[in-house]
Amino acid sequence: MLSVINNVQKSIFGRLLFIFSITAASILLVLFLSLKMATKDGDSRRTRFASLFSDHANYLINDIGTPPNISKATNIANSLHIQIMITGNEFLWKSSDTFVSPDNIEVIHRHHREDIKFSMGRYKGERFFIIKKDGYTYYLTGLRSFIKEDGYLWFWVALTLCFTILYFSYRAINWLFAPLKLIQYGAQTIEKGGLSFRLHSDRNDEIGNITHAVNSMATELEKMLEAKRQLLLAISHELRTPITRAKVGIEFIDNHKIKQSLSDDLSELDRLIGELLESERLNQKHNVLSLHDIDITQLIRTAVSATTDKNNQIEVINHEPYSHIKGDPLRLELLIKNLIGNGLKYGDDKPFVITNTRQEHDITIEFKDQGSGIEEEHLQHITEPFYRADSARQRQTGGYGLGLYLCKLIAEAHKGKLDIVSTIGEGTTVTVTLPINQ
Repeated sequence: MLSVINNVQKSIFGRLLFIFSITAASILLVLFLSLKMATKDGDSRRTRFASLFSDHANYLINDIGTPPNISKATNIANSLHIQIMITGNEFLWKSSDTFVSPDNIEVIHRHHREDIKFSMGRYKGERFFIIKKDGYTYYLTGLRSFIKEDGYLWFWVALTLCFTILYFSYRAINWLFAPLKLIQYGAQTIEKGGLSFRLHSDRNDEIGNITHAVNSMATELEKMLEAKRQLLLAISHELRTPITRAKVGIEFIDNHKIKQSLSDDLSELDRLIGELLESERLNQKHNVLSLHDIDITQLIRTAVSATTDKNNQIEVINHEPYSHIKGDPLRLELLIKNLIGNGLKYGDDKPFVITNTRQEHDITIEFKDQGSGIEEEHLQHITEPFYRADSARQRQTGGYGLGLYLCKLIAEAHKGKLDIVSTIGEGTTVTVTLPINQ
């Protein structure tokens, strides 16, 4: 039995069942008690009615008088919308011909005072008040509205209590499922790359199990990605040595065409390894930037002049002559060169425009080509490492999916951002926003 209770306590479904059971039982109890209070004929309730009405009835009987004044009795019956019957001393009068016979009235309560005898009776759901005084018996009915108002009061009390119970049940269920919002937030954080995020929970039910499962998943993902990163770094470092030996070896090749082709391949591989290492440096939590006061306009000119083969296709627009910021010149030059290289490679030999604009707190550099564009479904992934929007691209197109990823890391390391907008058939615009002061 104890094991069953423990299992229920540790089960969210058991807790829900408990909450619903308590709610249902509470509502039924309130309805039962309110119905009983509105309709019961217990002694205490009858006594309150009797005491209350006996005083009022005494005033009415005094107004009618002894012997009874028929005219006054008629006026009282009409003004109060009640029915009255008076008997005794060979006297019989009733305000309505349909007044029930006294023999049919069941007496349910008696209340005596010094000068009068008071009784409560009923017949077919109708209440009767019977007063005996000075040899006369007075029957009064039609006071049903008094009882109904009291019943309505209990109805509203019961309704209020039911809504109160439902409110607290809702709060209890809301408390029970509150960790789900935190779990959702944690899952979204992990989805965006925050693998170090962990959920905190002291629950030992199903929600607690889900919390621990999400934390375990994040831990395993973090371990796998870290192992992958370490492997990538190790391979990159190890490749540097054979690449250096290969560069020395090709100098002994007499065929200039083969020699140049091998040299280009080795340079491409060396560049890729350099980008891998640089990406991992920028991914570190500590700051790796060497900040200096640099002129972005001059940096753009330097990068453009380094593009000797196609710099005639590049148009540079400077809206502000003064564009100095605090930044790492080597890494920002690498960012600009990479974006110029991408624009020229995929710009279909059309003009490539670089626009430099200074705002109040930051500088915006816009790189716009007129190539074939990138489909919208690829835009959110284009800055991921090794991602290719066109899987059919060969090495001749250049790039291995690290260029834009590295550019994004450089921009974010400077507390800036990189945005990409593209339209099929019109071209792609890459916008880099950098703060003037960090």
